[in-house]
Amino acid sequence: MAAKHRTDSTSTVTAVGCPEFCAQGALNIVQAAAYCGVRCAAIEDAVRDGRLTGRRLGRNVIIVKADLDAFLVSLDIIPAHTPPSVIRRRQERSQGKAAA
Repeated sequence: MAAKHRTDSTSTVTAVGCPEFCAQGALNIVQAAAYCGVRCAAIEDAVRDGRLTGRRLGRNVIIVKADLDAFLVSLDIIPAHTPPSVIRRRQERSQGKAAA
């Protein structure tokens, strides 16, 4: 079972903005979560499910930044959702302008 990480969110956010973070080749769970803007549990689940490659270094799980970037690119793109009522109104407006 993965260990739960407790961190101060302000220090994690500060770490994301510093140039050393971008230059790192590997990230721990907390850094990977901050980099992606998700919870630590989401990263842990992806590693546990085998969708994201994690490497064990002692008691820590390390994720290579290139693997994390490839994982993010592989995620499905969510299409924009337009409710049917809005589509119907747009069609009615376009038909009204064409008739005028």
